[in-house]
Parts: sequence; structure tokens; C-alpha cells
Amino acid sequence: MSILLSIVLGGLTWLFLIFLNSISDIFPATQRIFVMLGGSWGGYIQFLCYVAFYFAILELNKKNGYIKEQYDGFDFNLLPKEDQLILTPEEVSEIKLNIIDMEKRGFSYLVNDFIKKACTQYRNDQSISETLQILDVQIENSKGEQESSLSMVRYMINAIMSLGFIGTLIGLTTAIGQSYLAKTDEGMPILTGYLNIAFDTTLVALVLGLILNYFYHNYLESMDSFYARSKTFIVDNLISRIYNPGKVA
Repeated sequence: MSILLSIVLGGLTWLFLIFLNSISDIFPATQRIFVMLGGSWGGYIQFLCYVAFYFAILELNKKNGYIKEQYDGFDFNLLPKEDQLILTPEEVSEIKLNIIDMEKRGFSYLVNDFIKKACTQYRNDQSISETLQILDVQIENSKGEQESSLSMVRYMINAIMSLGFIGTLIGLTTAIGQSYLAKTDEGMPILTGYLNIAFDTTLVALVLGLILNYFYHNYLESMDSFYARSKTFIVDNLISRIYNPGKVA
């Protein structure tokens, strides 16, 4: 679905730029800008860059929305927040049962899953150190899965840069192949047009790459913040509160 939508958005952007270029005779100074952005039937490289850009943005928006949804898991108050309150092994087991009941009712969140697995680990060996270690592993594994799902976004960032370079090569090789036109006054504008294509595609690719990298790293920051908050939340309100007088962790 994202691929189809990105093609449609890229095509609409290209057609809109062509339309703006066609009416730019009123303001000749803007015509060069529209051509640079791909506002001509020869701007197919820019079109491909726009498709890759929109696809990556749609994917990042989808993943960012998923992370934002996961913050709702902190609002269920499954863990106590009162100062100096301790938890017995029985209360830890009750927390796990509450989370299982929530999941049966359709409320499933990453932070709750981390809590459930931490409770399960403590029930198995009643070791706080082992529980903390398992929590670290679970969070790192989940974070690794989220990062690996960004492979297509990273590919699109690289693809945009490559497309800009390809457009540069096409423009330069075409200009070199028709360098004989430089001997005539009529041929110079044609050669200049090919050189413009060469450098326009690179410029557009660089700008799109900069914008895309900003959103990409903004998502990484949001993801890191979520997992850091999840660990702090569970350590402060679960693991550090567990008290078992019959077991030394």
C-alpha cells in the first residue's frame, strides 16, 4: 500500500511541477526553479526521487505512530508508584495475571509485555539480578527488531543519493556525447540544458536526503526515548520494589 501511495504522490508532485513550469512564463525567474525540481517531462529522475522520498516518509510515519501508541501502556497503572512501597512475590504474580487479563481483552503494549516477562522470570528463580538481566535482553531484542524494520527506509535514503548521481551521469554523458553542438550558437543552450539536468538531480537528491535524514533520526530518538522510559519505569516501580525475606537475590 505504501509503495502504491508513494508512486501516486510522486506522480502528482511531478505533474504539479510540470503545470507550474508551463504557466511560469508570467514569472520567468521561477521557471528555472521548477525545471530544477523536475517540472519537465525530462524530470523522471526527480520523479523517482520523490517516490523514494514519499515511501520512506510514509514508513517512518507509520512506525512513529506505532511508538506513540505504545506510550498508552504506561497509563494502565499496573505498577505501584507510591514511595517506599514494596512488592511481595505474590503481588508480582498478581501483576502478571492482570497483564494477561488485559491482553485477553485486546490491550497489548510493549511495556506491559516487558513487565509480564520480568514477572515470569522472577517467579522462575526469584532472583532480582536475573530478572534485571532478562529485562535488558528483552528490551534490546525488541529495540533490535524495530531498528531492523527500518532497512527499507535506509535503502530509500541511499537510493535517493544514488538516483541523484545517476541523473548527474546521464546529464554529463549526454552533454559530452553532443559536445559538437558547442560550435554553434544554437547548440549552446542545448548543452547547457544537459548540464543543468546533471546538477539539478544531484541538488534535489541532496535536499530530499537531508529532509529524510532529519525525520529518520527524529524517529530513532523517539524510539530510544521510549525504550529508556520503559526500562526506568519497570526498574523503579517493579524490580527495585521486590522484597522476599526468604530469598537473597
